[in-house]
Amino acid sequence: MKTTECRVCRGNNLDVILDYGKVALADSFLNNREEIMGEKKYPLKLCICDSCKHLQIDEIVDPSLLFQNYVYETGISPSVIAYTQEYTEKLLEIHHMNETDSQPRVLEIASNDGTGLSVFQEKGCKILGIDPAENLVSVANSRGIRSIAKFFNLENAQYIVQEFGEWDIAIARNVMAHVSDLHGLSEGVKVILSPTGFAVIEVPHLQTMFEELQYDQVFHEHIGYHSLDSFLKLFSQYDMEVFDVEKMWIHGGSIRVYLQHSSGPRAISDCVATLLEEEEALGLYDRSSWNEFAERVLLQKVALRDEIKRLREEGKKVAVYGASGKGQSLLQFCELHNSSLDYVVDKSELKQGKITPGTHIPIYSNAHIYEDIPDVILLCAWNFADEIVKQENRFIALGGRFLHPLPMPHYIP
Repeated sequence: MKTTECRVCRGNNLDVILDYGKVALADSFLNNREEIMGEKKYPLKLCICDSCKHLQIDEIVDPSLLFQNYVYETGISPSVIAYTQEYTEKLLEIHHMNETDSQPRVLEIASNDGTGLSVFQEKGCKILGIDPAENLVSVANSRGIRSIAKFFNLENAQYIVQEFGEWDIAIARNVMAHVSDLHGLSEGVKVILSPTGFAVIEVPHLQTMFEELQYDQVFHEHIGYHSLDSFLKLFSQYDMEVFDVEKMWIHGGSIRVYLQHSSGPRAISDCVATLLEEEEALGLYDRSSWNEFAERVLLQKVALRDEIKRLREEGKKVAVYGASGKGQSLLQFCELHNSSLDYVVDKSELKQGKITPGTHIPIYSNAHIYEDIPDVILLCAWNFADEIVKQENRFIALGGRFLHPLPMPHYIP
């Protein structure tokens, strides 16, 4: 379904920055080649709001098609698990600055398989997860991580308060980009927070997307692309304020935004004004900057296709590492199909044995690298490049090379 309304300011003028054409949903993996004939594709366009300059797509797919049987698992990556430990300590420290005598009540929005909440529970916190993916909520509950299978919105926030009470910390990691109803999310966060509580929302940062040419962040599950400016414009409508912000390495470069009720107990950090100035100086709120971004993307597409073509003409075998959403976006946009790439490997058992959407490449476990050794591996999970290169050092020792696609194709290490 196409929309013309901005999800932040509700303006009605969305201008197209980059047209991805009609593509298959990034997580709609096929079970066999017979399913290719019935594969559905949807328009995908990156747009900018003429009024508030928020970047978003203008095509809304039924969320139940995207999230009720989700194939991304938080607990797969060692880097994410280590990151969760650091994250927990930081949030507990902030809580204890104002509430020294008790452990906080922690609610996680889009709690996935419960990996994040498990660390808080181990530290004595009361926890609750909410996530629409019934398969992952079942996993979380089987591990003793109390979770409910629902989308988070204003109605379900009110249900949570009625059934479980208010919460001292609300967490939303790598989910805000997936939400169509940003106003329902924002008002829901306000409803579930205790008077001195705070929310922590992490999202891929528009600044990194622009600087590193991360056009593969754009796919149907990722509806919006956020700057700190878009946070301020959205949450101020619900009497909430940003009191701190940090840049984080995760998911290719994210911001961690801290929110509280307006006039809450925490002083507003200078980091907020500093990052806003940085975003503006870079031109993130200018249409001309994004026109230039689109031009750079088209140059990258040509360069990557040319490099893959050169490798194939030399008789090289080329595989792909990572069946991530970003990877499926990149492969489809660059029109790299099973005729150009031999296979994909991924650590998730939920994806192994399936076929990539739109490009129809078979997916295997990581062990397949050493059963059918390629010459080059295209890093579609580039946001974990360091972890992958270290983990697969045997491949490098055998003479293999990793090809990083962004911002322009280059080999590592």
